[in-house]
Amino acid sequence: MARIELRNTNIYLQDGLAGTAAVNDASGVAADDLNVDIDTVVLNTTITTVVPVGARFTLTGNPQIYTVTERTPSDGSGPVTNIVFTPAAVSTLADDGVITFLPQRLEIKVGEGDLSWSESREFIYDLDRSRLDTVRQGDDQPISVDMAFTFEYVTSQSGRPVTPVEALKKIGGASEWVNSATDPCEPYAVDVYVRHCIPCGTDQDQDFLMPDFRYESLEYSVADATISVSGQCNATSITSTRADLC
Repeated sequence: MARIELRNTNIYLQDGLAGTAAVNDASGVAADDLNVDIDTVVLNTTITTVVPVGARFTLTGNPQIYTVTERTPSDGSGPVTNIVFTPAAVSTLADDGVITFLPQRLEIKVGEGDLSWSESREFIYDLDRSRLDTVRQGDDQPISVDMAFTFEYVTSQSGRPVTPVEALKKIGGASEWVNSATDPCEPYAVDVYVRHCIPCGTDQDQDFLMPDFRYESLEYSVADATISVSGQCNATSITSTRADLC
C-alpha cells in the first residue's frame, strides 16, 4: 500500500454557502449555455437573494460543478436575476428546475509548506487511597491545525481569485464568504478540505474535512515566501471518506 504524498493532494479552504435557486427561462438551460436567468433565490447569505461571485452550483440531475463568474445586478444591491458561469453547461435543465449552491472554495498552493493536524483527548484518572481506580473522560479538545502555504499575494486584484488570507479573514474578495459554523452568530470560520488522489491502481481516493477552522496566528515570511497558519477547529475529530473523487 503506497503512503500518502503531498504531491497527490489538493488542499482547499471553503465557506459554508448553501441554498437553492430556480431557472427562470421558458427555454431552460441548454447544453453549452454560459449564463442563466434565475429566481426564487434562497441562500444563507446576509442578503438571502444575492448570489456571490465565486459561488459553486450544480444543476439537478448532473454532478458537474459550475462556478459563478458574474451576476446581475453586479453590485449585489438586490435579488440576483442572472448568473454567468464556467464551464459551459454540459446538461440541460427545464424552466423552474432547481439549482443547488455549494460552498465557495479556494485551492491553496503549499509550495514547500505542509498541512498537519492533531486530535487529542483528555482523561481524568481518579484515585482510591493513592491508587488508580476509575477513569473519566474530560473536556472535549478541539482539533489543532497547522499549515504553510505559498506567499503570493495578501490582497486580491479586482476580478481575480481571492487570496488565502482574505478567505481566512472574510475580507476583500472574500467579503461575501459565508461562515461555515452552523450558528451564524459564532465567530467566522472556514472548513479545511483535503483531497488525496490515488495516482495508480484501483484503490479509492480519500478526503479529509476539518470543519469550522479559525486561525489564531498568521506568520509571514518574505524570505521563505510562505505564510504559516495555526488555529483550531470546533470539532474533536476530522471527517474522512473514501470514494472516486478525482
